[in-house]
Amino acid sequence: MVTGAMAGCKIERLEGRINGVFVSRPDASETGVVVLSGSSGRVDIDRARLLAEAGAQALALQWFGGPGQSPGICEIPLETFADATDYLIARGCRRIVFVGTSKGAEAALLVATLDPRVDDVIAISPTSVVWGNIGPGKDGIAWPERSSWSWKGKPLDFVPADLAWERIDRDGLVSYRSFFE
Repeated sequence: MVTGAMAGCKIERLEGRINGVFVSRPDASETGVVVLSGSSGRVDIDRARLLAEAGAQALALQWFGGPGQSPGICEIPLETFADATDYLIARGCRRIVFVGTSKGAEAALLVATLDPRVDDVIAISPTSVVWGNIGPGKDGIAWPERSSWSWKGKPLDFVPADLAWERIDRDGLVSYRSFFE
């Protein structure tokens, strides 16, 4: 665990059962926030810091791509997020909030349906379904497509990719809209 300080906040780097960064202030409230990035895999320290500066205890969770974790978003155990909730409760949090962006929002919404200890979810750019994997799982295999998530060792049902999808370029960018229609 590496510690530091930023704008009155204490920062702890976590490695082990929980990977990520915990940010809090000495006068933090009993609200704990799990911060989940999307498929970039980055640990969203900046968002955690903003939440901590506002009085919350924030855990920017690394939920894939770390030591002992799946290298991609493939059958990620939702228990990973329940462990994050356990961590915040052990730190004295009585209200648990998940803030997720994109694929992290997908995870946050799923966790809230399975773990009654999650009080609120802020889903930024969420999806309404479970999508297939992005990248390989712990086994190193990315294809055939599998679920992004698992619960109690079983993959969740998911909407598979459209193998007939054709790339569309618009204004120099790839448009994925037709992939999801």
